[in-house]
Amino acid sequence: MLQKKSLLLLCSVPTVIGGVLALFASVADPALHQPGNGDPARLPSQASAASLDPCAMHAQAKQEHPEGCPIGGMDPVLHSGRHDHGASAVAIAPEVRLSLGIRTHVAHFVDMPQTIETIGKITRIDSMGRRVITPPIAGELIDIAEKRQGDPIAAGDLLFAVRSDALFDLEKAFQDASMADDTVEATRLSTELTRMGLRKEQIARLEQRVPANLPVQVFAPEDGFVYTRRGRVGERVHDQFTVFNIGGNGRVIHLTAEIFERQWGKVKVDQKARITVRGVPGVVFEGTVVRVEPPVGYTTRSLEVGIEFKTDHPRLSSSQFAHVSIEGAELKHRLMVPVHSVIRTGRGDRVVVQLDQRRFAPVDVVTGEEAGTMIEILSGIAEGDRVVASGQFLVDSESHLQTGLERLTHHHGEDGSVADNRNL
Repeated sequence: MLQKKSLLLLCSVPTVIGGVLALFASVADPALHQPGNGDPARLPSQASAASLDPCAMHAQAKQEHPEGCPIGGMDPVLHSGRHDHGASAVAIAPEVRLSLGIRTHVAHFVDMPQTIETIGKITRIDSMGRRVITPPIAGELIDIAEKRQGDPIAAGDLLFAVRSDALFDLEKAFQDASMADDTVEATRLSTELTRMGLRKEQIARLEQRVPANLPVQVFAPEDGFVYTRRGRVGERVHDQFTVFNIGGNGRVIHLTAEIFERQWGKVKVDQKARITVRGVPGVVFEGTVVRVEPPVGYTTRSLEVGIEFKTDHPRLSSSQFAHVSIEGAELKHRLMVPVHSVIRTGRGDRVVVQLDQRRFAPVDVVTGEEAGTMIEILSGIAEGDRVVASGQFLVDSESHLQTGLERLTHHHGEDGSVADNRNL
């Protein structure tokens, strides 16, 4: 029995030695153990390998032509290069792009609407639906509508007009600034005239050199009827004097919402708002911003805005919470791309840019405000750049995989030359 075991051990030693030698040979030449390698002549020479593209399936292989992998014989799907941003650029054949569902979008400048989303609370419900109409400035009543209690009014009807010496002086100063081409001063005075109640059409008439004695005219904001009317022509009134008290059909809902610090400059009086209440599903109420309070709350850094809307809906009640969307002023000439084209990471945002018909590369960007399905790009790309809007995560991951492989398989010598770690 002992002799048989010794004989078996002696017979197995050559087999083991042969296996070890074969293993070293396969490590030295990876092509020997790869499936599908029937022709060693397919491998490129070492002299030209440094200038060739790596195979996407086998990073250690080099290929002169993209028809197939020299080791496995498979058609390449992706291969990489370098581009101006320093990251790996991934090349994708057009037919492969179609099968992967890769779509692109051109970055372009547009006017971006702003929407402020917040939560509000119904604070009061006015069942009478009355609205108090006061003059925007102190002055003299020079016209008043002949309306009495119970008389109907229509939205846009002229209710009264007020003149003021201070207003006329400001109109004259605006005309002087316009004639002197002092754009900065004219803009400032135009804003002040608007605040005092002058309409855009009246300001445009002042620019056409009409006499600077235009009064402030107040119009009915909605259809309804008159509850009360006060004042007479020639009477001096202050800016809190109630000239008309009007009302219409439906209750007036008063809602208070909070706006946080980064959105303070976006909210103005008379902006439109859309309100939805969880207790009233499927219904969107249209309202208007009627007041903007100064910033309150040292810890919350928020300000209160008042919103009003009219409705007869029976399921609304005080203290209900609501979702509020306020339509802010448009931001002019902003570079926009689709929101889903931006890849967000812990180190920042990036998009995948199409460099040419075949190559794609990730580019770091700085993003700004979002507007619906679009997002503003502050830096990183330019107008006309084509970004990947579908399939960008696949391209981005492939690019970073190729970059990692290049770092693992190459190192830079002291003289700046590039050496292959596989040959060390």
